[in-house]
Amino acid sequence: MQTYQIEIDIQNTKNQMVSVTLLQALLSAIIEGSKGSLRLRAEGRSTIRGTPPKWVKASTQFALELKGTHLVIESPTLQEAAPELFQQTDLYPELVPNRTSLDYFHESLMAALNPEMEDSLYDRPLLEALQCFRYVFNQGADKIHFLKEKELQITPEIITAFRELEASMPVPCQTKLAGRIDSIRTQDRTFRLLPLKHNMGIKGIAKQITPKEAQALLGKDVLVSGTAYFTTSGKILRLEADQIVIAQDTDMESWSELPVPISSNLKSSENKGLPRTFANPTGHHWQKDKGHEEIAQRPSRLPEF
Repeated sequence: MQTYQIEIDIQNTKNQMVSVTLLQALLSAIIEGSKGSLRLRAEGRSTIRGTPPKWVKASTQFALELKGTHLVIESPTLQEAAPELFQQTDLYPELVPNRTSLDYFHESLMAALNPEMEDSLYDRPLLEALQCFRYVFNQGADKIHFLKEKELQITPEIITAFRELEASMPVPCQTKLAGRIDSIRTQDRTFRLLPLKHNMGIKGIAKQITPKEAQALLGKDVLVSGTAYFTTSGKILRLEADQIVIAQDTDMESWSELPVPISSNLKSSENKGLPRTFANPTGHHWQKDKGHEEIAQRPSRLPEF
């Protein structure tokens, strides 16, 4: 277990008691933010409809002690919360077993406030979760201090910064990307794609995949059709696949460049009513409204068994 300390500044200086509703709002923001930060590292997205995995729930089972306005939280490390996954396995190479979900949450908070840090440490849903600190301030808090090596202070003004950062995120685009599948996990349907011309791995998420299908795709050159999600700086954050097929030679050349967001972000009035279009650096255009027809004309998803 690791210990974290939080100091709560109360607006009412005459009464330094923390109300139950304030504590409830604070714990809710911390728990949901920790879950999202953990899933973002592992899956490339901070949330998805449905129940979180058991190991995520176990990693956010905190113990606490409140003394006046000083909150002490104990958090299990990942290997303590889910030893079957993190003690003697590299199933989640994106995560460090001796770190906690609160470590990842604190890191995401720092990244959202520091433009020099990696902007892949948060996505749109996580920024929405961070804005839930406003409920803490609505219940009488003035400031929230996270007392770590690098102290972090949350104020009402920072909520506005989170909102503006969320508004600046590029719109997701339909795209295609060719590369080699370097790794794949059937537990959460995630895979790592290595584009031909880029020395980097792209996090991907398949719709459905069986162990047999995963084995057939591992190490193969494939063409992934789906939706690209981006960071605030325009780098690709993840690729949610609608379809994965074994690539043809022409695919590897035609769809080897990384997708880029539309510069206008499709939020100007002149773009209203237009179909969402992606243009990759090779000059290919693909309208979202027609994308499924083009996907349907591709070869079968997997090779014959």
